[in-house]
Amino acid sequence: MLKSLLVIISVTFLSFSAHADKASDKVAIKAAVNDYFQGQGEASKERLFRAFAAEHATMVGVVKNDDGKEVIKSYKDMTSVLNQWASNKNPAGGNLDGEIISMNIVDDRLAVVLFRSTNRFYDALTLSKLDNEWKIIAKAYILQ
Repeated sequence: MLKSLLVIISVTFLSFSAHADKASDKVAIKAAVNDYFQGQGEASKERLFRAFAAEHATMVGVVKNDDGKEVIKSYKDMTSVLNQWASNKNPAGGNLDGEIISMNIVDDRLAVVLFRSTNRFYDALTLSKLDNEWKIIAKAYILQ
C-alpha cells in the first residue's frame, strides 16, 4: 500500500513538473515572439537579437515584385536583416497590434508559432530551445 502511494505521488509530481516546464516554455516562447514583433516596431536591435538566433536563422516570404506579381524572396543572413530593421528611421512604434494564433511545442525543444499582425503580415515562426533559451530560427511570412 505504501509503495503504491509513493508511486502515485511520484507520478503526480512528475506530471506537475512537466506541466510547469511546459508553462514556462510557453511564457518564454511568447516573450521571444513579442521581442521580435515589438523590436521591429521599435527598431530595437537589443530586442530583435534577443528574439532570433541571428547567425543561423533564415527568412522566406511571399511578396510582390515591381510588376505586382507574387514571388518568393528568401534571406539567408538574418543578421543583416535585423540590423536593417533596427536602423529604421521611422519605425511603426511599440505596442503594435498582433497576436499569436497558435503555438505547438514539440519535444520541449522545438516550437511552431503562427502569428498575425493586424494589417501587415502573417508569420509562421519556428523556434528552438538551446541552452535553456528559446530563439527564432526560421520565419516564413506572407503579406496581407
